[in-house]
Amino acid sequence: MWIFCCGMQRSGSTLQFQITARLVEAAGLGKRVEWVKASHFATLQQKYATDESWKVIKTHACSEQMIEEFDRRNAMGVYCYRDLRDAFVSAMRKHDLTFEQMWKAEFLETCLRQFRKWTVLPRVLLSKYETMLVDVPGEVARIAAHVGVHADDEKCRQIAAEYSLERQKERIGEAKKSGKLQRAYGNAFYDPHTQLHANHIYSGATGEWRSALSAEQIAKIDAIAGDWLVAHGYEVGSK
Repeated sequence: MWIFCCGMQRSGSTLQFQITARLVEAAGLGKRVEWVKASHFATLQQKYATDESWKVIKTHACSEQMIEEFDRRNAMGVYCYRDLRDAFVSAMRKHDLTFEQMWKAEFLETCLRQFRKWTVLPRVLLSKYETMLVDVPGEVARIAAHVGVHADDEKCRQIAAEYSLERQKERIGEAKKSGKLQRAYGNAFYDPHTQLHANHIYSGATGEWRSALSAEQIAKIDAIAGDWLVAHGYEVGSK
């Protein structure tokens, strides 16, 4: 069984991966597996072809090989999404890019395309970043129920505390000091166990797009993503 932690970029997918892997490993049902580009997922299929345990993997892109696993009823997904304007700003900061550079990279189009691909698949849990952020124990409970692992209220609170924002920042610092960071792509370095990048966390706050983007930039995003934003409970057209 594959469990894809496949959420929208800069929207809490790493947190979902950590929680899911923690639950699965503690239950003795499986393990987290290494990150690869979605286009290389076939290599993991071959590597784990005879491994019947649950395999928790983090990804953003959805490949045809991944879809095949769902078709075989050999997969489930855990997906989170966020106000696309906040996701856009967060990605700008993480990659140290200007608005125009992010725009030319078609970040919005990629997020929307992957959202559609993941959310039409069966057995995919959907979580809203803004809700998850204020109730991490509740998110632990939802993921546990989705994958079929028992976790009482105390266990959910305990796991949530393990992945607080401050504890995550400490993990990044520890990985830097210990030399655990590996190159993912370009100048991006990450801890393969936690999937945290060296520059992974900023404030984590919501609504920062209001001060980070100009009215013209907001209008450009709304022109592409406005319908999606409204459909998912976000207001458009104002700062």
